[in-house]
Amino acid sequence: MKYFTYLAISVMIIAVISLFYIKKPDGQTWLSASSISNESQQIKEKMVALSTNTLDQAVQGAKQAGNQIVSSVSNNSHVVKSSGKIYKWQDEDGQWHFSDTPNADGKSIEVTLDARDVTVVAAEDTSILSSNTNTAKKTIQPATPTVYNAESIQKLFEDAEKAKQKLEQRSKEMQNISGY
Repeated sequence: MKYFTYLAISVMIIAVISLFYIKKPDGQTWLSASSISNESQQIKEKMVALSTNTLDQAVQGAKQAGNQIVSSVSNNSHVVKSSGKIYKWQDEDGQWHFSDTPNADGKSIEVTLDARDVTVVAAEDTSILSSNTNTAKKTIQPATPTVYNAESIQKLFEDAEKAKQKLEQRSKEMQNISGY
């Protein structure tokens, strides 16, 4: 079996090499370095065109998905009513507080909110509010970004644009290397 494999591989190699010497009826060889080079160049150009089109489609898809997410969030989120007022004040420890009623013990500042700028994040654990501040600092964990976060959507668009620019740059480099 081992010798049969060697024989089969040898026959295939001889067949491919002979294509460089055997001539067609028009006098040209079946294979030549220039024909391989031309075919390779055509294949490369088709691949570059396909990858550019695919990247453009991916960028458009990402933009459409981002727009749909933004519109669904803005349509489904709780919008602050224009009649509602928000107040903020600072306590003795320098901690800022926000409420729909002014602070009875101190000076409060009325805040106007734009519903499009508000990101609503679900509360994780409210038991830390009743404990002292030292244990609260240990148990608070940063909220994980979600797809509904405006910053993550903006980053998605920026990353897609960077990928597009990188692919275009590589495409130009490939064209410069090939001399076209």
